[in-house]
Amino acid sequence: MDPIPVEVKRFIEINIDSVDQLEILRVLGEDPMKEWSATALVQEVQTQVETIGQHLSALQVRGLLAINTQGSELSCRYGANNPETEDMINKLLQVYRERPVTMINLVYAKARRDIQSFAEAFRLKKEK
Repeated sequence: MDPIPVEVKRFIEINIDSVDQLEILRVLGEDPMKEWSATALVQEVQTQVETIGQHLSALQVRGLLAINTQGSELSCRYGANNPETEDMINKLLQVYRERPVTMINLVYAKARRDIQSFAEAFRLKKEK
């Protein structure tokens, strides 16, 4: 039996591009009322400073978190944009707590497929 519900797989396919993004959601979901600075998230998630803004922006566009800017400092908090999204994030995080390696492997497999599709778009076909 597959340990990951199909709706969670679908949610990952649509909304999660990397393990860093999955980890950001995990951290924010642990204390939904806490405001996290980008700097603190970099340390907590152990991601690159150069990519944290891109991850946060992607998750915000998808309605998974709220971003605030105070001066030059970026901060965010958990912020699903509707009850259905919040339910899916909760399911995702529950499965992640129960089966972290399986979830990480699923995200890596998606990333590999995305890279392969991108590479195939640039492959030159042999002329006949």
